[in-house]
Amino acid sequence: MAPQPAITSATVLRAITTRISSTPTPQLAQQIPAISASLPQCKELLSSLQLSSSRDSSESSVVAHKYRTQLSTLIQDRTAQGRWCGIVLIKSTIEIGGWETLWKSGPWVRGLLSILMKPDPPTSKILCIITLTRIFMLTRDYPTVVREITTPSLPTFIQSCLGLATSKGASSLLKVVLDSFHQLLPRHPTIFRSYLSRIQQVLGPVLAPTPSNKFAKGPSYTPAPYVSADISRVARQLYVQQHHCAPKSASTEEWQISFTCTLLKIHKVADSVFRAVIEDWRSVSGVSSTVTANTLGDKVQDLATDAIGLPGWAGLYAGSERLIGLLGLLTEYLNSPTATPVNLRVGSIMDLLTRMFSVTVPSSGNEDSQNANKLNSQISREERESLWEVLPNIHVAAVDLMLSLLGRLGDAFIPVVPIVLDQLLWVFSAENNILQIRTAIYSSMSELLKLSGPSLTRSTIKSLDAIIRRCCNDLLSTDLSKPELNSTTATPKGSAASQSSANADSFLGSSTGPKTPPSDFAGLKAAASALLPILLSKLPSQHISESARTRLDRTAILLRDKEAMIASVLNPPPSKKSLGPAASIIPLLARAYTDSTNVEGLLRPRMPVARIGKGALDSESEDESEDDVEEESHAYHLSNPLDQVTKPNEIAHSAIKSFLHNDTEMIDSSTPKQLSLDTTSANLPTASTDANAVPTSAKRSQAEAEEDHRSPPSPKRARLQSPPQLEASIPAQRTHFCAATAATFIPSVIAPMPTIPKNTGESTTISPIVVASAGIASRPLNTTTPPASAETDSDSDNDNFGTLVLGQDTDDEEDA
Repeated sequence: MAPQPAITSATVLRAITTRISSTPTPQLAQQIPAISASLPQCKELLSSLQLSSSRDSSESSVVAHKYRTQLSTLIQDRTAQGRWCGIVLIKSTIEIGGWETLWKSGPWVRGLLSILMKPDPPTSKILCIITLTRIFMLTRDYPTVVREITTPSLPTFIQSCLGLATSKGASSLLKVVLDSFHQLLPRHPTIFRSYLSRIQQVLGPVLAPTPSNKFAKGPSYTPAPYVSADISRVARQLYVQQHHCAPKSASTEEWQISFTCTLLKIHKVADSVFRAVIEDWRSVSGVSSTVTANTLGDKVQDLATDAIGLPGWAGLYAGSERLIGLLGLLTEYLNSPTATPVNLRVGSIMDLLTRMFSVTVPSSGNEDSQNANKLNSQISREERESLWEVLPNIHVAAVDLMLSLLGRLGDAFIPVVPIVLDQLLWVFSAENNILQIRTAIYSSMSELLKLSGPSLTRSTIKSLDAIIRRCCNDLLSTDLSKPELNSTTATPKGSAASQSSANADSFLGSSTGPKTPPSDFAGLKAAASALLPILLSKLPSQHISESARTRLDRTAILLRDKEAMIASVLNPPPSKKSLGPAASIIPLLARAYTDSTNVEGLLRPRMPVARIGKGALDSESEDESEDDVEEESHAYHLSNPLDQVTKPNEIAHSAIKSFLHNDTEMIDSSTPKQLSLDTTSANLPTASTDANAVPTSAKRSQAEAEEDHRSPPSPKRARLQSPPQLEASIPAQRTHFCAATAATFIPSVIAPMPTIPKNTGESTTISPIVVASAGIASRPLNTTTPPASAETDSDSDNDNFGTLVLGQDTDDEEDA
């Protein structure tokens, strides 16, 4: 019998406890990974409620208690190694223990808080902060545990973390502290409310750092500590969430004030950074410029501490860093959730984006080019060149802001898509030689075309040719920084220019040794690869120029990009009137991806099964078909004498009708009691015809007749489809049949029809099979009975027939 799960968990947990207690502390740290990997086997025991009602549960409770006591002993160990081991094991136990472990984690929380006050290594304190944050996050779902553990312990935790963040040399702990506050503040806003001022002091220097400051260096000058991009990002996320701590009714107002203050601060910094050019931008949101004629002679700086708490900055490079940081802060306002619904001023954001995109770098360094800005003559050339250097980074930050706005608004962003496209094309035309700009433009184009690509006009798509061309070149090029060795410009022989510009390596043969691998721009390649299938699928094919479409298809084929090739097949180029349908790349797609189910479904789509026969027709369609037949031959069906036959002749009647088409009438409705037969037609076989020469249609008709005899007749008459040549040639009044030929394939189950008396008084039994062959149907049929002649009487007795008398067959007539 297999052991119970609780006993198995208790055995493993007992072994873990023994291993921890028997291993010396210096060696225990090396075994912690193996011990943590074994803890999930004890999840059922650690997460279950231990009761002392049975012997097994009492044993499990003792084992769990010993394990928890061992962990409490480790976090109070005298050595840093032992405390580090206790922190790791507590974190692993909290993740699998559930409510039972959280409820009993009070001693662990107090021990972890005490470690933050001790001079332990930064790694121990980082793990301690992470563990306490996880405990406080998990207790959120249990109000009782929150009241007993989180509420008393969280203020002490906040104070300890703020002390670590403001201490010297605590840059490694700053990110962990800010990340912890970012997770806990929205869930415990009332506890964090009293610490906002101290949190603001920590956030000020790292929200938008300016490491390029040009302050006057003196005896008291201390360089600012290095702040990584991850620390700045987490600091912005925490700053945006401060409105959660406001009173419930003032949360929306607090968010609006903070958002507006950040927006105005961006415009103020831009006034100083963009002063080297005369901007054509005019604000539509009521923002006024702070640059005057008196301030142009000063340095590019802002030494005062603003309302946000940001320190001062000096120098154009420091100003650009502050501008990029503030644009990132505004982006976080759009990405982060709010406590209550807020009003977003889209017009103010679009006004800011228009200003950022209106200033561009002159193409190829030519300040007199078409898209060059008007220069301010009061500013030195060095400052203008510094501005051209930092502008691409500012534009990349502005593109990120635009993407965040698009992600927040969704379909509501569609009205401003044409405006944004024009601005991005303006920036791309001036700065497409910069990798960061191309990467940002490709990413933004992917999102914009997904949103409104099919609705773009021909002129707008025509303007995208430059982006399409550069995107394809970036995907196909192997080394974007490789210079061209072959020059097409001829220089005079012996001139100084020719001697100085000659590259000796170009005259050497290609080396067979290993070559230097080309530069790999992963971000650019990924953005261009994501844009390629979107260009082929979202843009209307009739608006794409032929050269651009050829370039896109060629790039997709050479790269073997399955998604782009499928998009090209699904959105083919339009057909030309003179050349016919455009060529498709579907053969190349099928050859490149023979095992792909997507390609298989595209080449051979599985359509629904088309059912035929009686089971395919539902009752409604059958009724409609019968109504059509009855309306066409209503007069005939009312007077048809064959419908009056008795029960023994019903099977024969069904066999006869199976060889007739719906549009063919067997008997003249005007003479229901007589049937005129004509055997003088040229194509009719005679009685001397070989009995074995049965037509294929006759054999098939015989099989159908036998099948009808074995199965009872259907209550509804199925509609028979007749060939077109029969429908066009067979008259609806009469038909001819050959008794001699039909007799060769008459089913044995068909009863004989009534006899036909001749002029001589003799009677002959004939078969009721009507042969409707192509030879008969192609000739006009006689409408009257031809007169009997002596020549025909002398040739065969089958040439003359009397009047067909329809009636009940009796034994007396057969004897006669």
